[in-house]
Amino acid sequence: MSWEIFVTISHIIGTVLGVGGATFAEIFYLKTDKNGSVAYTVMRIGMIILVLSGFGYLLLLRFSGQEQYIYSPRLWAKLTITLVILVNALLLQIHKLPIKVGSAISLTSWYAALVLGAWRGLPVGYFGIMAWYMVAILAVALLQHFIRKKMIVKA
Repeated sequence: MSWEIFVTISHIIGTVLGVGGATFAEIFYLKTDKNGSVAYTVMRIGMIILVLSGFGYLLLLRFSGQEQYIYSPRLWAKLTITLVILVNALLLQIHKLPIKVGSAISLTSWYAALVLGAWRGLPVGYFGIMAWYMVAILAVALLQHFIRKKMIVKA
């Protein structure tokens, strides 16, 4: 198995674990408002794999002489969003960010990273991607607010 295939498979696994963990954490939070520790563990494992394989991708691009991809706006948006995921997780862990805000940021960020990884040839620059990302965070936060409100009324 070549390094490129290994890094690609690792990156996909990290993304799947992260997105799945974020999705289940949100479901646990919305349903019970209790700590979904299993989902958070899966999300952390996904983040570790994602960061390591992402670093592997950067090394492969550099060593194979494909530096032009390192300057891609899509790549820089993914790196920024990965940093947001890390900072958000840290702030949630030390209780410096309300769970309602952190939840929307986490869920949106993991899905944004997934979409950016899959959408080849995205015809938008870095600032356009980041603008859509911010709008998506607000939309998800608003949607979560309405879902929570609806669930409280039913309960």
